Amino acid sequence: MKVNEYYRASTLADAYSKLNESINNSIIGGGLWMKKTGLTYNALIDLSALGLNKIEDKGDEVVVGALVTLRDFESSELIKSLYSGAIAFAVREVMGVNLRNLATIGGSIMGRYPFSDVITGLLPYEVNLEFYPENKMSLEEYLFYKGKLNAILTHIHIKKSNGKGFYKKVKRTALDFPILNIAVSKVNNKFSIVIGARPAGASKAIKAMEFINNIANPTLEDFAKAGEKAIEELNFLDNKDSSKEYRMDLAKVYVRRGLEEVNK
Repeated sequence: MKVNEYYRASTLADAYSKLNESINNSIIGGGLWMKKTGLTYNALIDLSALGLNKIEDKGDEVVVGALVTLRDFESSELIKSLYSGAIAFAVREVMGVNLRNLATIGGSIMGRYPFSDVITGLLPYEVNLEFYPENKMSLEEYLFYKGKLNAILTHIHIKKSNGKGFYKKVKRTALDFPILNIAVSKVNNKFSIVIGARPAGASKAIKAMEFINNIANPTLEDFAKAGEKAIEELNFLDNKDSSKEYRMDLAKVYVRRGLEEVNK
């Protein structure tokens, strides 16, 4: 990676103005994956002076600044209190503590990485993204947004609701990328199923969710059928880490187990 200018913004307006001076200007999140790209940047814009490193309880939601590190996010008592701790646990699964002390929640979301534990862990819940200038969209809308968004992510809004969550990352070693990751929730008596690292990005298993949510009192057999439906509707692929068949077998089992767990 080559950088011609480091720019420390004094306000969001300042950062946005600098960002739009050149298509080769970029915001710095944690900056970890930027180093892997080998790209040349005209200017990298630092937001660290703008107070975007706070986690705040706003009553019906938790608001997380985009520059909150993954380590601070996973360690927050507010985050750990949400959905039986499933969101905090998902972020704790990201490699080692040293990396999580540098990586930010905003950078992890903006990258839309297909292997992301952060995105898979958040997607079952009501999560909205706040951008500068004025723009808001759900996490799911952002994942399917085409092209580059000409805005700066400032905050992540996580809705508080009654419910439980489950998260599973299958990996070869403790510090490895996922072979597959699965998040399941039951919020306000509705199930949600998300599967990521297929190796495609995280997606909801909509048909499987419709199936299980249309059953008043689902049984263990129903949960198993939902797992089967999930692997039928989503695409699984081979790569150097795993075959698609192995990923499908894992997804079927852990969707069932996740549904059982959140239904207790």
